[in-house]
Amino acid sequence: MKLSSLLLCLALPLAAQSVRLPCELAPYQRVSLMARVPGIVETVNVDRGSAVRAGDALIVLHAPEMQARIAEAEAKASAIEAQRVEAEARLIGAESRYERLKSAGATPGVVAELDIILAEKERDAAKMLVSAFERSANAARAQTAALRQMEAYLRIAAPFDGIITARHAHPGALAAPDSGALLELEQVSRLRLVLPVPEAELAGIRAGRKLNFKVPAHPGRTFTATIARIPRSLDAATRTMPIELDVPNPTGTLAPGMYCEIDWPQTAAAQSGAR
Repeated sequence: MKLSSLLLCLALPLAAQSVRLPCELAPYQRVSLMARVPGIVETVNVDRGSAVRAGDALIVLHAPEMQARIAEAEAKASAIEAQRVEAEARLIGAESRYERLKSAGATPGVVAELDIILAEKERDAAKMLVSAFERSANAARAQTAALRQMEAYLRIAAPFDGIITARHAHPGALAAPDSGALLELEQVSRLRLVLPVPEAELAGIRAGRKLNFKVPAHPGRTFTATIARIPRSLDAATRTMPIELDVPNPTGTLAPGMYCEIDWPQTAAAQSGAR
């Protein structure tokens, strides 16, 4: 056999050599849903394992004192608005009186100059009062809107499509911002494969590269993942770089937390070192 043919035969198995690296699947998104305002749990529309869509109402809280605060704020805003309208009417009258006196003052001796000055000051005071009521009305409307927004927080909705993985809330329980998570939601239609790549294998990292992996839960099946996020920094304790690969999971065959092994093509330098 010629030397060139012998070298080619030796090189082919080496080029195809790969190393199996341990990895783990994680949800693409995970969130702990908590109460943003205090209230009593009125209804819980989901349970562990429920599939939800973004915007679905998961929990509804009841807070009677919130309705009272909103009613009080609206009444205050209405009273201030009425005062503003009354102040505007007075301003119109003050401006009209000032203009009449000013016009009459053009003829000497008809109107005293002091009356014109007083009418002008009365008009300016009326303007300032209207401006003050306008600011108060805006503040009252803003307060009412803020309370309305807080009332909307009594409805806890799903921020994205996913699966409820834990439920800690039941009707009648008190929920508050500091009382902990009510529900745990995870997106599982798409997963993250977290792979700690050894320092010797870093030359093989390339965004967009597709790799095959297997999980013990499905023996004999091979799945595909795509390198998506590269931190460009090593873990000093393990001398590995934890990269992330995207794994489509539309049928829910795979689950977060599953242990897996990925076939990582070895670099030429790593193969030479192994020999």
